[in-house]
Amino acid sequence: MNGVYFGNIHSFYDLNLILAPFTPTPAEPKLNFLEIPGMDGFLDLTEANGEVKYNSREFEFIFTVAPGDTLTFDERVSAVSNALNGKRCRITLDRDPDYYWQGRCAVSEYTQDKNIGQITVTATVDPYKLKQNETVVSVVLSPPEVQTLVLTNSRKPVVPTITCTGNCSVSLGPKKPSRVLEAGTHKIPAFRLVEGTTGFLVSGDCEITFTYQEGEL
Repeated sequence: MNGVYFGNIHSFYDLNLILAPFTPTPAEPKLNFLEIPGMDGFLDLTEANGEVKYNSREFEFIFTVAPGDTLTFDERVSAVSNALNGKRCRITLDRDPDYYWQGRCAVSEYTQDKNIGQITVTATVDPYKLKQNETVVSVVLSPPEVQTLVLTNSRKPVVPTITCTGNCSVSLGPKKPSRVLEAGTHKIPAFRLVEGTTGFLVSGDCEITFTYQEGEL
Protein backbone atom coordinates (compact mmCIF):
# COMPACT_ATOMS: atom_id res chain seq x y z
CA MET A 1 0.00 0.00 0.00
CA ASN A 2 1.37 3.41 -1.00
CA GLY A 3 0.35 5.25 2.12
CA VAL A 4 1.82 7.12 5.06
CA TYR A 5 1.89 6.69 8.81
CA PHE A 6 1.26 9.76 10.95
CA GLY A 7 2.55 8.46 14.26
CA ASN A 8 0.77 5.11 14.55
CA ILE A 9 -2.17 6.19 12.36
CA HIS A 10 -2.08 4.89 8.78
CA SER A 11 -3.65 6.96 6.04
CA PHE A 12 -5.45 4.00 4.43
CA TYR A 13 -5.90 1.35 7.11
CA ASP A 14 -7.05 3.80 9.80
CA LEU A 15 -8.41 6.79 7.86
CA ASN A 16 -9.60 5.15 4.60
CA LEU A 17 -7.59 7.59 2.47
CA ILE A 18 -5.79 6.87 -0.80
CA LEU A 19 -2.55 8.83 -1.23
CA ALA A 20 -1.86 10.56 -4.55
CA PRO A 21 1.71 10.34 -5.93
CA PHE A 22 3.96 12.12 -3.43
CA THR A 23 7.57 13.26 -3.60
CA PRO A 24 9.27 14.89 -0.58
CA THR A 25 10.37 18.45 -1.23
CA PRO A 26 14.15 18.93 -1.10
CA ALA A 27 15.90 20.44 1.90
CA GLU A 28 16.66 24.09 1.28
CA PRO A 29 20.07 25.19 2.61
CA LYS A 30 20.23 28.46 4.54
CA LEU A 31 22.57 30.37 2.26
CA ASN A 32 24.35 33.45 3.57
CA PHE A 33 26.06 35.59 0.94
CA LEU A 34 27.52 38.98 1.85
CA GLU A 35 28.11 41.56 -0.86
CA ILE A 36 31.30 43.56 -0.31
CA PRO A 37 31.94 46.68 -2.41
CA GLY A 38 34.96 46.28 -4.67
CA MET A 39 34.91 42.49 -4.44
CA ASP A 40 33.95 40.16 -7.28
CA GLY A 41 30.93 38.05 -6.45
CA PHE A 42 29.93 37.56 -2.82
CA LEU A 43 31.55 36.49 0.42
CA ASP A 44 30.05 33.09 1.23
CA LEU A 45 29.27 32.88 4.96
CA THR A 46 26.99 29.85 4.68
CA GLU A 47 29.37 27.70 6.73
CA ALA A 48 30.56 30.45 9.06
CA ASN A 49 29.40 28.38 12.05
CA GLY A 50 31.07 25.24 10.77
CA GLU A 51 28.30 23.56 8.77
CA VAL A 52 25.37 24.16 6.46
CA LYS A 53 21.98 24.62 8.13
CA TYR A 54 18.66 23.87 6.43
CA ASN A 55 15.13 25.26 6.48
CA SER A 56 12.17 23.13 7.45
CA ARG A 57 10.46 21.29 4.61
CA GLU A 58 6.84 21.72 3.57
CA PHE A 59 5.06 18.50 2.60
CA GLU A 60 1.67 18.27 0.94
CA PHE A 61 -0.21 14.98 1.03
CA ILE A 62 -3.26 14.84 -1.23
CA PHE A 63 -5.72 12.08 -0.37
CA THR A 64 -8.87 10.76 -1.96
CA VAL A 65 -11.45 9.10 0.26
CA ALA A 66 -11.52 5.39 -0.62
CA PRO A 67 -14.69 4.09 -2.30
CA GLY A 68 -17.31 2.55 -0.05
CA ASP A 69 -16.43 4.67 2.97
CA THR A 70 -18.80 3.96 5.83
CA LEU A 71 -18.69 7.63 6.89
CA THR A 72 -20.17 10.64 5.17
CA PHE A 73 -17.63 13.06 3.73
CA ASP A 74 -18.20 15.52 6.57
CA GLU A 75 -17.70 12.73 9.10
CA ARG A 76 -14.50 11.62 7.32
CA VAL A 77 -13.14 15.19 7.35
CA SER A 78 -13.88 15.37 11.08
CA ALA A 79 -12.19 12.02 11.71
CA VAL A 80 -9.06 13.07 9.81
CA SER A 81 -8.98 16.46 11.51
CA ASN A 82 -9.34 14.94 14.97
CA ALA A 83 -6.54 12.49 14.22
CA LEU A 84 -4.03 14.85 12.57
CA ASN A 85 -4.82 18.55 12.59
CA GLY A 86 -2.23 20.50 14.57
CA LYS A 87 -0.41 17.43 15.85
CA ARG A 88 3.37 16.90 15.77
CA CYS A 89 4.27 13.32 14.99
CA ARG A 90 6.51 10.91 13.15
CA ILE A 91 5.70 10.70 9.44
CA THR A 92 6.70 7.44 7.75
CA LEU A 93 6.17 6.66 4.07
CA ASP A 94 5.27 3.07 3.24
CA ARG A 95 7.88 3.11 0.48
CA ASP A 96 10.65 4.27 2.87
CA PRO A 97 9.89 2.35 6.08
CA ASP A 98 13.39 2.52 7.59
CA TYR A 99 13.20 6.30 8.04
CA TYR A 100 10.75 8.83 9.43
CA TRP A 101 10.26 12.59 9.31
CA GLN A 102 9.31 14.64 12.36
CA GLY A 103 6.81 17.44 11.81
CA ARG A 104 3.55 19.21 12.58
CA CYS A 105 0.48 18.42 10.50
CA ALA A 106 -2.47 20.48 9.37
CA VAL A 107 -5.62 19.59 7.47
CA SER A 108 -5.36 22.42 4.94
CA GLU A 109 -8.13 21.73 2.43
CA TYR A 110 -11.04 19.42 1.72
CA THR A 111 -13.40 19.31 -1.24
CA GLN A 112 -16.11 17.01 -2.61
CA ASP A 113 -17.05 16.79 -6.27
CA LYS A 114 -19.46 14.20 -7.69
CA ASN A 115 -19.22 12.12 -4.53
CA ILE A 116 -15.41 12.03 -4.75
CA GLY A 117 -13.93 13.48 -1.57
CA GLN A 118 -10.43 14.91 -1.43
CA ILE A 119 -8.55 15.89 1.74
CA THR A 120 -5.17 17.64 1.78
CA VAL A 121 -2.84 17.30 4.75
CA THR A 122 0.22 19.55 4.93
CA ALA A 123 3.17 19.06 7.25
CA THR A 124 6.05 21.31 8.27
CA VAL A 125 8.86 18.85 8.90
CA ASP A 126 12.45 18.97 10.09
CA PRO A 127 14.98 18.95 7.22
CA TYR A 128 16.48 15.54 8.04
CA LYS A 129 14.76 12.18 7.88
CA LEU A 130 15.80 9.96 10.78
CA LYS A 131 16.45 6.25 11.02
CA GLN A 132 13.64 4.38 12.76
CA ASN A 133 16.18 2.60 14.97
CA GLU A 134 18.98 4.28 16.89
CA THR A 135 22.55 3.19 16.20
CA VAL A 136 24.06 1.42 19.22
CA VAL A 137 27.75 0.52 19.54
CA SER A 138 29.09 -1.18 22.68
CA VAL A 139 32.41 -2.55 23.86
CA VAL A 140 33.58 -4.23 27.06
CA LEU A 141 36.73 -2.62 28.47
CA SER A 142 39.43 -4.28 30.56
CA PRO A 143 42.43 -2.40 32.03
CA PRO A 144 45.07 -1.54 31.05
CA GLU A 145 44.00 -2.02 27.45
CA VAL A 146 43.05 1.04 25.40
CA GLN A 147 40.61 0.29 22.61
CA THR A 148 39.76 2.23 19.49
CA LEU A 149 36.05 2.51 18.85
CA VAL A 150 35.02 3.75 15.38
CA LEU A 151 31.53 5.19 14.95
CA THR A 152 29.97 5.73 11.53
CA ASN A 153 27.38 8.48 11.12
CA SER A 154 25.14 9.68 8.30
CA ARG A 155 24.74 13.30 7.15
CA LYS A 156 23.09 14.82 10.22
CA PRO A 157 25.58 15.86 12.96
CA VAL A 158 24.70 14.33 16.30
CA VAL A 159 26.01 14.11 19.87
CA PRO A 160 25.88 10.48 21.03
CA THR A 161 24.60 9.40 24.41
CA ILE A 162 27.37 7.57 26.28
CA THR A 163 26.43 5.01 28.90
CA CYS A 164 29.07 3.27 31.00
CA THR A 165 28.70 0.71 33.76
CA GLY A 166 31.80 1.95 35.60
CA ASN A 167 34.46 4.64 35.41
CA CYS A 168 36.13 5.00 32.03
CA SER A 169 38.23 7.38 29.96
CA VAL A 170 37.18 8.66 26.52
CA SER A 171 39.02 10.82 24.00
CA LEU A 172 38.89 11.65 20.30
CA GLY A 173 42.49 10.60 19.74
CA PRO A 174 45.93 10.35 21.34
CA LYS A 175 46.54 14.08 21.01
CA LYS A 176 43.11 15.08 22.28
CA PRO A 177 42.20 15.62 25.96
CA SER A 178 40.54 12.71 27.72
CA ARG A 179 37.30 12.85 29.66
CA VAL A 180 36.93 10.63 32.69
CA LEU A 181 33.33 9.45 32.94
CA GLU A 182 31.68 7.96 35.99
CA ALA A 183 29.14 5.15 35.79
CA GLY A 184 25.94 6.50 34.28
CA THR A 185 24.70 8.29 31.18
CA HIS A 186 26.49 11.24 29.62
CA LYS A 187 26.08 13.60 26.65
CA ILE A 188 29.21 15.60 25.86
CA PRO A 189 28.96 18.28 23.11
CA ALA A 190 32.69 17.96 22.32
CA PHE A 191 32.11 14.36 21.24
CA ARG A 192 29.97 15.38 18.27
CA LEU A 193 29.71 13.03 15.31
CA VAL A 194 29.78 14.43 11.78
CA GLU A 195 29.23 12.62 8.50
CA GLY A 196 31.60 9.67 8.05
CA THR A 197 33.66 7.96 10.73
CA THR A 198 34.84 9.23 14.11
CA GLY A 199 37.34 7.30 16.22
CA PHE A 200 37.33 7.27 20.02
CA LEU A 201 40.01 5.97 22.36
CA VAL A 202 38.33 4.29 25.33
CA SER A 203 39.71 2.57 28.42
CA GLY A 204 38.49 1.43 31.82
CA ASP A 205 36.97 -1.56 33.57
CA CYS A 206 33.36 -1.52 32.38
CA GLU A 207 31.08 -1.72 29.38
CA ILE A 208 30.65 1.48 27.40
CA THR A 209 27.82 2.11 24.94
CA PHE A 210 27.38 4.88 22.36
CA THR A 211 23.80 5.51 21.20
CA TYR A 212 22.85 8.03 18.52
CA GLN A 213 20.14 8.83 15.99
CA GLU A 214 21.35 8.99 12.38
CA GLY A 215 19.69 11.31 9.88
CA GLU A 216 19.86 11.92 6.15
CA LEU A 217 18.67 14.60 3.75
